[in-house]
Amino acid sequence: MEERPNILVVDDEIGPRESLKVILKPYYNVYAVEKPTEAIAMLDQVPVDLVTLDLKMPGMSGTKVLEKIKQRDPDIEAIIITGYGSMDTAVEGLRLGAFDYISKPFDVNHILTLIRRALQRRQAKMELKNVKSEFLANISHELRTPLSVVIGFVSILLDQLLGQLTDQQQKILERVYKNSGELLELVDNVLFLSSLNAGEVALASEPFDVRELLDACVNRYAALIKDKQIAVKVDAPAQLPGIGDAAKTGRVVQNLLHNAIKFTPSGGDIIVKLQEISAERRVQFDIIDSGLGMPEQHIERLYEPFQQMDSSIRRQFSGLGLGLTVARRLTDFLGGSLQIKSGENAGTHVILSIPHEPQRASAVARHRV
Repeated sequence: MEERPNILVVDDEIGPRESLKVILKPYYNVYAVEKPTEAIAMLDQVPVDLVTLDLKMPGMSGTKVLEKIKQRDPDIEAIIITGYGSMDTAVEGLRLGAFDYISKPFDVNHILTLIRRALQRRQAKMELKNVKSEFLANISHELRTPLSVVIGFVSILLDQLLGQLTDQQQKILERVYKNSGELLELVDNVLFLSSLNAGEVALASEPFDVRELLDACVNRYAALIKDKQIAVKVDAPAQLPGIGDAAKTGRVVQNLLHNAIKFTPSGGDIIVKLQEISAERRVQFDIIDSGLGMPEQHIERLYEPFQQMDSSIRRQFSGLGLGLTVARRLTDFLGGSLQIKSGENAGTHVILSIPHEPQRASAVARHRV
């Protein structure tokens, strides 16, 4: 039996609210709320497919509620219902991504038709997303294997295990090694994002030392740091053992650090701080760079896949714009928080907070054996 779509009705007037429930219940799972705050809270309880919104509500306008809903899930469809014929606010709702609008009192067949078409659009968008996700996963796997082979053989040549290199050969191979590493970074991020979208990622809990993990992330980019002559200062305790998901925490830190290095000009500096928030059973990473920075209003957009700043100075940097997307998605998956403070030409300060249980003595002992 096909699962019925979930529809959320948001209206402070009991008449229209109850009417919509009666009209829609034979075809859909219907959830009705009176207050805008209840609508936002409902998104955490039910996978909503479509919402009908009254424009004129006390406390928060319908367009403001729609804006918050779209921030949470841009694929949720919305139909604006207005009882006072304000075309301006209805158009504002369409600008924010609503499927359509209808005036009270509404025609039953009209509202059913609109909802059916809106749900068809949502279904088409979700199917397209799945196709994109499968394609990216398949092509990423196909790219990763030969890339790993190239990087491995270039590494052997750079270590001069097969013979002495001339200065020119050394420079050429270093360029090949650097660009192959950048490409592998992109492929890895695509794989992570595809796995997250498919729900194939499991949360691990294992003993590991966060300071060791941080040092490994910094060392991963040692060649790039040296090439750009960037000074990286690490302010962290000598050891910080605990229990968490080392691989996913490492991927988040790695992506954030790579972004900082990429957008910091030659001769710049990066400060990386690590501290334990023992009362909250968390660790906090602060990554502060002296790079280009970005306008505050553009930060949220960069969390979306394949998004970068469009100004010409940023387009000189390679990448698909997946680093921050993967970092934020993994941070949410880990139950952490990610905050970015930045300003144009003022550098960027990233604050990452991740759950990290203090290590019990027995767990430390098992880890060392």
